[in-house]
Amino acid sequence: MSQPYQMIGYIHEGPEALRRTLEANEATVLSLAQRVREAGIQRIVLTGIGSSYTAAMMALPVFRYHCPLPTYVLSGPEAGYYASRLVDRQALVIAISRSGERGVVVHTLAEAVQRGALGVAVTAGADSLLAKKAHVALVTAEGREITWPKTKSVVAATGLLMRLGLALAGSEDSEAATRLVALRSMSKAMQDTLESAEPLVQRLIPEISTRELVAVVGTGGNYGTAIEGAMKIMEASSMSTRFDSTDGLLNGPVGGFDRRWLVLPLVTSVDLEQTRELLRVTRRLGAYTVAVCAPGLDLLGLADQVLTLPVQPDPLLGALVYLLPLQLVAYYWTVARGMNPDAPASMQAILNAVLPPGREEPE
Repeated sequence: MSQPYQMIGYIHEGPEALRRTLEANEATVLSLAQRVREAGIQRIVLTGIGSSYTAAMMALPVFRYHCPLPTYVLSGPEAGYYASRLVDRQALVIAISRSGERGVVVHTLAEAVQRGALGVAVTAGADSLLAKKAHVALVTAEGREITWPKTKSVVAATGLLMRLGLALAGSEDSEAATRLVALRSMSKAMQDTLESAEPLVQRLIPEISTRELVAVVGTGGNYGTAIEGAMKIMEASSMSTRFDSTDGLLNGPVGGFDRRWLVLPLVTSVDLEQTRELLRVTRRLGAYTVAVCAPGLDLLGLADQVLTLPVQPDPLLGALVYLLPLQLVAYYWTVARGMNPDAPASMQAILNAVLPPGREEPE
């Protein structure tokens, strides 16, 4: 299968984008964490749209587990409903946007700053509207990414948010230091995963590309991964996709599945039993299943195909690893359909809707 498009190169650049981003922002992250403590911040709000929202969802378990402050993830428009309750001088508001030009995200951060919140931008655009509205800008270092479906920038933003969550850990949290070592070594785990998963994904494409509908499911940080994976498959290939938690799909929606469906569960030891039940049901209904699975988990006879990761993912950081096979599926499925994954047909219409007048999507 030919590979004439930029997207596959950017997927492979993800591990290095993460490494560069973590190194470039270490001093700023530590300074910001100290500022949060000194300012008496009482709550954290993460906000973004599209893949920036999913980056926050993938990083959320790190905040919930390690950060003593309650943390909320709200989409850009949704944040407006709760601003009067959550956003004030005791709030840290972190707005995520690779371009830094998404109108609703810029507005959300600007309003938060007006309410007295400590405003932080996570963006690749150091000179963007979002960065200019923030008190502190954490600038990702993925470099140029001209494709519409973003891959390496999602990895960079997710990893940077995870690093901030660890920096905000309580002084008694000895696990945070151990997990920081794991995060800093994540680039190698991601590279190993790409090398292992890509040949299998390529072999699976003739079978899975006969399906008409897709469902991606996961729990914990992999719920965010499921959202991101479903979004990438749909925006690149125009396939109809849905995402859900593993138990959410099992308790009702799976009843409508049939042979048209491809189901992609992201399996960990925590959700193994629920996933087994889901796979039993989907098999009876005729759906085709490809499980992305941590090593050592037994799905024998339940999934049509098992893509076993070459590493044991950290339970809170693993979204960075589980995401990669889904990015590969999105790319190779789109190419198999004779489509350009770099520039989906809907791209310009979406840009016209989300960018402020006179602003352009940066490369």
